[in-house]
Amino acid sequence: MAKQQSGILGGYVGKVGTVVGYMWNGKYCMRAYKRYVKNPRSKAQTEHREMFKQEVQQAAKMRWAVTTTMTEMAREAGMTAYNLFVKVNQPAFGVDNGQLTIDYSRLVLSIGDVAQVQANEMEWSADNVLSVKFDRGCGSAFDHVYLYVYVPELEKGFLSAPTYRRDKRIAVALPDEFAGHDAQVYLMVQAADGRWSDSLYVGEIALNELVGTEEEPFDGQSIALADIPTETPAVATTVAESAALSPQQPPEPEQPSSTPQLSLDFF
Repeated sequence: MAKQQSGILGGYVGKVGTVVGYMWNGKYCMRAYKRYVKNPRSKAQTEHREMFKQEVQQAAKMRWAVTTTMTEMAREAGMTAYNLFVKVNQPAFGVDNGQLTIDYSRLVLSIGDVAQVQANEMEWSADNVLSVKFDRGCGSAFDHVYLYVYVPELEKGFLSAPTYRRDKRIAVALPDEFAGHDAQVYLMVQAADGRWSDSLYVGEIALNELVGTEEEPFDGQSIALADIPTETPAVATTVAESAALSPQQPPEPEQPSSTPQLSLDFF
């Protein structure tokens, strides 16, 4: 790097012949001009682009959760929710013969400092209802708890309507097509001010095909949900209401940039 001294032309910014002028720390400097390949197609770069493409496609498959929980934080970081999902989930992604592999136990669906709940039991009933019991933890009784269910074989996910942290149980009627497949289950908590908890991986469950049968698949004792105070709007207080409050398809988010941005500072 050479420093430009004031002369006939003074300092300049831009390419002149084989040198480039630029400003650094308030001083004009020069460096040799290098020709960069705008679109390198090396094997490593090609593989990287393909994996990034597959990671973004995975974010799109899980968009109900991703756009709900990550949009605001991504906007503050100057990126899309899809790019943020790709960035934070690098530890969960792998490659097998050029195909994306996912460790679902390490997958992150929400980020934040709100206290998590702790799941202690999952149940799948004959009427396509999945319920998860949880310990409320130390957060507000009226934090909202969401259940997210993803079926890799179908490449589809389902985000429930919320219940309250104080209820210690959330139940949702899943689409009939989910029956007969294995599902990955997550819990996420949102505070009244919009902040989120880190997502909690509950585990994998086999959604056995029990629709229309009288088989009792579980011996666990059913528990009633806590009553919701009348001064606070009720949210998914029963299994039937939970089914009725199924989420609507969110709008398609903006397209991600071709490369992920890495400027986010996490806390």
